[in-house]
Amino acid sequence: MKKFLSFALLALLLLAAAYYPLVVHSPQPSNEAAYTLDLNKLRRLAGSLPGDRANQIRLEKVAELEFAEAMVMAGEPWRGTPIPIYSYQLIFADRSIIVDTALASTQGVPGFMVKSFDAAAHARMNQAMTRAAQIFITHEHFDHIDGIAAHPRLAEILPAVRLTREQIGHPERMKPSVLPADVFANYHPLDYEEMLAVAPGVVLIKAPGHTPGSQMVYVQLQNGHEVLLLGDVSWQYRNIAAVRERPLFMTALIKENRKQVINQFQALHALAQREPALHLVPGHDQEVVNRLLATGVLQTGFRDIRANQPRP
Repeated sequence: MKKFLSFALLALLLLAAAYYPLVVHSPQPSNEAAYTLDLNKLRRLAGSLPGDRANQIRLEKVAELEFAEAMVMAGEPWRGTPIPIYSYQLIFADRSIIVDTALASTQGVPGFMVKSFDAAAHARMNQAMTRAAQIFITHEHFDHIDGIAAHPRLAEILPAVRLTREQIGHPERMKPSVLPADVFANYHPLDYEEMLAVAPGVVLIKAPGHTPGSQMVYVQLQNGHEVLLLGDVSWQYRNIAAVRERPLFMTALIKENRKQVINQFQALHALAQREPALHLVPGHDQEVVNRLLATGVLQTGFRDIRANQPRP
């Protein structure tokens, strides 16, 4: 019994010693590898392509998962927090753009984490993808790319699918989603440095760290509203407000570069302080989305917009 108690005590001490670095600790931003976000440059790029900007950003909530808050930000409690899975549609007068394509199903997700899957929302997203002029993803994780990988008319929509070189180059980050090799055999991905204007008022911003192909999407609407879709640079706004990373056990699981991401949090925090009218939309933050729906910055429900312009 004495040996057992000694072993149990040792195990508890080891667990206690591991808990802080694995669950509580967050790295600090580094000036040596600072991430920069130049809003003036973004605005110039947003105005560099001719034509009217999007007049709406609409969304579909295709599914909802639940994580522990301790998985979202280091040092948080173990109570549950919703992780909604969204797809966004930018509505122009003559076309639409899709950003992120959510899940085609919840297969591969532990059942206790799945709160809902909206088959009707998924169907509307699928239909909108067949009409879209361009389709982008913020990064290559399956809850953002699965709508592309599983689309029943993938070959037909492929001309609109604009994956980056980094995204297409890391199929291991997409699992359990798989892009069909035969469909993507001669695919030519986007290749850009730092920022790229892809439509009037729409700019892609490289943000590697969460995944190698992580990027943000800046949208300047026709009415002047500015929205920054963060993807999973930050799952929820709490990380940006506190400049605190996800816990080490979580970032190790998803193979995230903590140094790059914490510097992105620092840059986004500073940007939010300087530009309070800029709307930052993390990848899975129901509170932020509900607030923007209430103010009309975002709207719910995809529209059936047929592209009148040729796809790239």
